[in-house]
Amino acid sequence: MDTETKDLIASFQKQYQFRLQPYTVHAYTQNITAFFTFTDAPFHAVRPADIRAWMHALQEKGKKAATIHQKIASLTQFFDFCREEQRCRANPARSVVLPKLGERLPDYLTTAELEQLRELVESRPRERAIIEVMYATGVRLSELITIQRTDVNPTERSILIHGKRRKERLVLYSHACGERLRYYLNTRMDTSPFLFLNTKGTPLQSRALRLTFEGYSRELGFNVTPHTLRHTFAAHLAQKGMPLVYIQDLMGHDSIEVTRIYTKLYNEARKNQYDYYL
Repeated sequence: MDTETKDLIASFQKQYQFRLQPYTVHAYTQNITAFFTFTDAPFHAVRPADIRAWMHALQEKGKKAATIHQKIASLTQFFDFCREEQRCRANPARSVVLPKLGERLPDYLTTAELEQLRELVESRPRERAIIEVMYATGVRLSELITIQRTDVNPTERSILIHGKRRKERLVLYSHACGERLRYYLNTRMDTSPFLFLNTKGTPLQSRALRLTFEGYSRELGFNVTPHTLRHTFAAHLAQKGMPLVYIQDLMGHDSIEVTRIYTKLYNEARKNQYDYYL
């Protein structure tokens, strides 16, 4: 990779840290660097054929269509940035035809995998409570770390969630979740308003919690992330036959279309119920 391209990637990374989440910028930078490691062309000489060659190489390595879409999206952002900086005239990534995405269910934990996760953190009250709240309510990671103790109503077993674009919603939690929350809070001797704190007694940080979940994945041998638990919440409700419109409300989706990724699970659950009664 030539020096000019390296400098431009560094500029992209610096400017996009104000536009995107840190982990997204990191992933984009890795993908862009991987492309320019693959090709000999400097940024201003890249053609659609160069990107197609990289895409073909990724397919040969067995990369899934969704992964390839993400990598090409990184290049699209990068070359859009190059155009903004007047370093190139066209975006070669925008004329590349991407592989079709097949119907794919969201990653979620089976009941057995969920129990393995629970057992793994059984002796860690804070982590056990975090997992139970995430599974019982389907909250996003960004929502979890902002929950305050006053948002929790133990009598009603509900939590007021402050979601995206300042939208609020009320979620309910199970008796088992309430027990885990109560046990964790009884271990606290602080006056912090936040529901969950890290080991230093300060509010949780999303990056730190993601790293914790990466540790779970290594120990358990299967992938589990904060978002996996959100999908697990929705998938298990869908399998039990809860109408999608209710799942939409509980998850804080603006549109039912976003929730339709669980339609296949919902239909399978209905079929199983039909087969059971016959």
